[in-house]
Amino acid sequence: SAHFDSWDGGTGATDNGTGTITMLEAARILKKVYPNPKRTILVGHWGSEEQGLNGSSSFVEDHPEIVAGVQALFNQDNGTGRVVRLSGQGFLHAYDYLGRWLEAVPETYKNEIETTFPGSPGRGGSDYASFVAAGAPAFSLSSLSWDYWNYTWHTNLDTYDKIVFDDVRNNAILTAILTYMACEDPEKTSREKAVLGINPRSGKKGEWPTP
Repeated sequence: SAHFDSWDGGTGATDNGTGTITMLEAARILKKVYPNPKRTILVGHWGSEEQGLNGSSSFVEDHPEIVAGVQALFNQDNGTGRVVRLSGQGFLHAYDYLGRWLEAVPETYKNEIETTFPGSPGRGGSDYASFVAAGAPAFSLSSLSWDYWNYTWHTNLDTYDKIVFDDVRNNAILTAILTYMACEDPEKTSREKAVLGINPRSGKKGEWPTP
């Protein structure tokens, strides 16, 4: 999934045109090589992400039956760079299935990815957090780079010429493979949540986000 809206300073090329392109291309690949998936594949293009994840949170609220059946959600919303980080989002057994799926990805498409398991649940930032709060295994394909935060992010410089299409191609192939593996996996992904530690700032036990 990816969000379809953008700030109006530029044209939203890297926030989040690149995420939208990635998901469209992944869908094109899958439609061509995997026309009969074992699980239903949905591509979410959310609106009003910039105003507070409104599109994805409304979808979660309106379609609990779909959220209950989610095998995995992969969200891309971090600029034009290659995916470099993948967190388990606090799901205790995320490594078991994400690890299996990543094994199927050729090294050239994953050699820069650092993983964190089980990680901690996302509390905002992008649309995957709406699904995490509802207990669904949703993951950010994070490709943050210095030029995104310090140059194009929410500025009038976020234009088409900033897109690195080799990176978008890499991310689309990665997304397509992970989606294929999630569909083919005979096991349902576990939603068991890790027990969160003590918040060092508040001194209180960590709590999972809620919708």
